[in-house]
Amino acid sequence: MMTSPVAGIDPHQDSYTIGIVNPNGVELAHETFPTSASGYLDGIELLTTHGVEQVGIEGSAGWGAHAAIAFVAAGFDCREVPAQRSAAQRRSRRLDKTDVVDAVAAARALLAEPGLGPVQALEVYDSLVAKIEAVLEHRRMLVAVRTLVLQHAQDQISKLPVEIRDQLTTTGKIEGRLRRLEQVDTSAVSTLAGEYRLSWLIALVDQDRAARRQVRQLERDIDQLLDEHGTTLRDEPGIGPIAAATLLVEVGDPFRFARESKFARWSGTGAVALSSGEGDGRPVKHRLDFRGNRRINSVLYIASVTQQRNHDDARVYLERKLGEGKTRREARRAHKRHLANRVIRRMWNDESRRRERPVTVAA
Repeated sequence: MMTSPVAGIDPHQDSYTIGIVNPNGVELAHETFPTSASGYLDGIELLTTHGVEQVGIEGSAGWGAHAAIAFVAAGFDCREVPAQRSAAQRRSRRLDKTDVVDAVAAARALLAEPGLGPVQALEVYDSLVAKIEAVLEHRRMLVAVRTLVLQHAQDQISKLPVEIRDQLTTTGKIEGRLRRLEQVDTSAVSTLAGEYRLSWLIALVDQDRAARRQVRQLERDIDQLLDEHGTTLRDEPGIGPIAAATLLVEVGDPFRFARESKFARWSGTGAVALSSGEGDGRPVKHRLDFRGNRRINSVLYIASVTQQRNHDDARVYLERKLGEGKTRREARRAHKRHLANRVIRRMWNDESRRRERPVTVAA
């Protein structure tokens, strides 16, 4: 049971609000500070004055990233408070939604569940993982932009004059259809709109090639950073460089998960009990967990599908689950849970080796 006050932080782009409650959940103080170096120092002074040891931060991977770094570096035990938890605290008291109310609700959510996971302050945890995150986010942005552009190009190709469309195939990937525009007879264009569409679509071919080169270069950079990190995640069948980088970035410090079951619940691969009438025995029925980290869930799903196609061990495992009376979906979920165990164990072992690695000091 907590004996010291607990604080909650509601961060925004230009300011953050601190709410402090006592161990009974009674509000003691609240104050808003700018998101600047001096603002963080003032916030640290406020927490120190009230004897706060544990701080709950909502959105530590977003607008609360700098606050998380500052307060972790100051020695506070900072925990990530999911937005749903603070919202539940606010709704249960039928309170308005303001920055002060959100900050106090975050503190009360942490008070109700002091075992919440640590914040995702990658810069404090490991600067190399933070760099992997930056490169991964850059690639993710380029892929999303290129996808959007290609979808628009597909729509515009369908609106080209018939004399141009007759020279193109109607099947295949949009990248290939776009490149074929360089070989069409442009003199056959009969409309002003068609001429304009064709001109910028042809110019888009070189732009798309440049975007693809940039994405491939970022993927090579990620591969090199993973080599430098020393992770063995890529040794797991079905997990490539992008999936391994996603796991490192989303998980952060793997030791924040004390057991495989906690990682499975966080990633949405652990089944949720949905049972009644079992008394003090084990739950009889379970259902799929629709929450959890969906990026990690997707990584594990792709790995499961890949292993089923290419690896006998996965096929044997899935067939055994089907033989136990499970449906194909239930067998897939069981395999994802199995992979979640393998992944977190790898990450625990990798982190242990990295912490034992001697530090090289430059002469």
